[in-house]
Amino acid sequence: MTKKTRSMFDYLSDKTERPYLMAALDGKLDDTGRLAYAKFLDYLDPSRAEWVRLEVKLNSQATDDVNVHRRYGALGREIGYDFLRMMRRRDIFNCGKATNEPRRVRFSFVCERRWETLHPTDDPHVRHCNTCASRVYQCATVPEAEAHARAGHCIAVSQDLVHDGAGRNYDNMVGRPDPIGDWVEKMFPEN
Repeated sequence: MTKKTRSMFDYLSDKTERPYLMAALDGKLDDTGRLAYAKFLDYLDPSRAEWVRLEVKLNSQATDDVNVHRRYGALGREIGYDFLRMMRRRDIFNCGKATNEPRRVRFSFVCERRWETLHPTDDPHVRHCNTCASRVYQCATVPEAEAHARAGHCIAVSQDLVHDGAGRNYDNMVGRPDPIGDWVEKMFPEN
């Protein structure tokens, strides 16, 4: 008999778990908070606790170890998409697979990869995507993200940075930024 995956509403209905999840949804659950949450989950749901610890580890230090990536993926399937979506924090923009995709407003490609699943390089702020054979640059500021996007690089940014840069509340946008579409929107906001 397989264990039924709980829904987002099940997780949020637990008053002791809710503060962790709300902090994650608001983009305010840092690594220390995530590890405290994992400790809280140890007895409640060991699979989610292990996944959170792996996510923290992979976010700060990528690995080429296939077994680690397999375990991370297997746990993700076990705990379910609702939980993963709540805990997601870094998105990949400008995915190299999009080089032949038509332009769309604002983003011209949607990428499925996450920072924590990419392979490490000598630079801790750059990782390699084996899917599209591109380097992905982690950006801490809007000007840095803009410079990399204009150069056609794949970028990883936090949800907070997307919100600050766009001036709107976007949820988990992933893709290839379209600087031309962005400039048009800034120059002609009424159109």
